[in-house]
Amino acid sequence: MKYITLIGLFLFISSCGGGGSSSPVIAPSTDTLSEVPVVPDSTTFPGAEWEVYAPDEVGISQASIDAALDYAFVADRFTQGVVIVRHGVIVGERYAVDKSADTPATSWSTGKSVASTLIGIAVDQGLISSIDVPAENYLPEWVNTGREAITIRSLLEMRSGLGLASANVEDTEMYVEGGIAGDQLAYALDRNPETNPRTDNWRYQNTDSMLLSGILENATGQNVLNYADVNLFSVIGMTATWWTDEAGHALTYCCIDATSRDFARFGLLIARDGNWRNTQVVSKDWVDEATAMSVTMSSDRGYGLQWWINPDLGYFYAAGFHKNHIYIFPQHDLVIVRNSNYTRTGNDTVRTGSNWHRTDGPNQWSDADFVTFITAGIN
Repeated sequence: MKYITLIGLFLFISSCGGGGSSSPVIAPSTDTLSEVPVVPDSTTFPGAEWEVYAPDEVGISQASIDAALDYAFVADRFTQGVVIVRHGVIVGERYAVDKSADTPATSWSTGKSVASTLIGIAVDQGLISSIDVPAENYLPEWVNTGREAITIRSLLEMRSGLGLASANVEDTEMYVEGGIAGDQLAYALDRNPETNPRTDNWRYQNTDSMLLSGILENATGQNVLNYADVNLFSVIGMTATWWTDEAGHALTYCCIDATSRDFARFGLLIARDGNWRNTQVVSKDWVDEATAMSVTMSSDRGYGLQWWINPDLGYFYAAGFHKNHIYIFPQHDLVIVRNSNYTRTGNDTVRTGSNWHRTDGPNQWSDADFVTFITAGIN
């Protein structure tokens, strides 16, 4: 239990019954010290370091936390780190052998949700007028090319209607070891419409998300990492590195390196409606819109604005390749981060040639089983 010590100051005045002498001031007694328990709640945030509490101090059973951690760390699930946060404090945490709270993990497509948040911040700041305007307003390469029906919203929803690039390289190859050499933003721009935007033809494409890099660069006049550092990461105390292509464009479809604890900071920001210690980093309206269902796929799966939603279990999540996920339960003030074993090759963060990174994916994994171990233990 964490405590704040309160010192009561008392003045004891004694009367001597005459002589007009002043009464002496008696020093406060140490007997007046008292310890008052501090209970974390929805207004609690981490400082430079996280506070760690026993689960039962914030209304979760220890057994449920242990069950989730044991599930995650079965040998063939290749989990590097898990961090469980309730009411702004860590209540469960475990790392693989030779890993720790200071070991970097990588986001893969969880970076899409971070990029979406940056779009929301730029909208809040008036740097982007609306996500319902043509994307070409912030992608000059598209002006007068017949793509004016493609809005920023359609890119965020993965409903741009765009096909593959003329290079005829499968979109998934942007994701594997080595990536694609050169200018990945140019690659993403070089695609033609195949269907009308925002129809039922939902298509998950890293190239749609890569266009957010160009939109943010042109709207803010900054590279994406600088903009993110000033307006997001530094505000919530998160240290992150964002991989780029050879042309210096941040890979907004993936590839943020940070610790599991720092990914939990981002998750807590979103769980708290974009607020961090009374600073509205991104508007609540944006968080609500981004994490609302735009495309329904089944009772337990849908898509928002670069966020996944599970309405059946009542959470939304930033999803990364190999289950590098951030699960968010706003109704429980609960954030869960899971990262897979991470290996990085090379000394640079330009993702090409000899600089690349990889993770080991779990052989068997159920999001529902993992998170339900935790939520079932909430009192």
